[in-house]
Amino acid sequence: MFDRKFEVEMGHKRKAQDSWLSVHWPMIFLGTAAIALFSGIGYIASHTTPKPETCAAAVPVYYDRAEDAMPFPATLEPATFKRADVRKAYQTAKEVPGVLVQQPCYCYCQRKGHRSLLDCFKTDHAASCNICVREAVLTDQMHRQGKSAEETRKSIVQGQWASLGDSHE
Repeated sequence: MFDRKFEVEMGHKRKAQDSWLSVHWPMIFLGTAAIALFSGIGYIASHTTPKPETCAAAVPVYYDRAEDAMPFPATLEPATFKRADVRKAYQTAKEVPGVLVQQPCYCYCQRKGHRSLLDCFKTDHAASCNICVREAVLTDQMHRQGKSAEETRKSIVQGQWASLGDSHE
């Protein structure tokens, strides 16, 4: 009789475990799917480059007037960089700091304390940032064409820097 009661209890416990899983499998599935979904969204959000927007609220910080940023910060020496486009960008920062200081930087380095595109060239930050380099190269091109800092800013805000190709010379 003891053996029979033991078998019944064992069968009951096994049945209870099966019924728990069969009842809760939708919750387990939905929880796993939610974790996978939010992980994917987080991954995509952290691995995409912000696109420039024409909305004034989305424009990163810059100086309206070059005089407001005086004295300009010292920038690194262009000759210390191997890539031709990086050297050109640092040369632009050295030659026309008053124009670069009036430009926003779309790598959103203001989170690092930068207050204009010129700040990217105080350190080697711009050397590893194609956004900074492209914006500086565009600024140089437009400055040589006689365009004002405001016209250059408008082009940067419109995203014309993004169409400049990479040159890894």
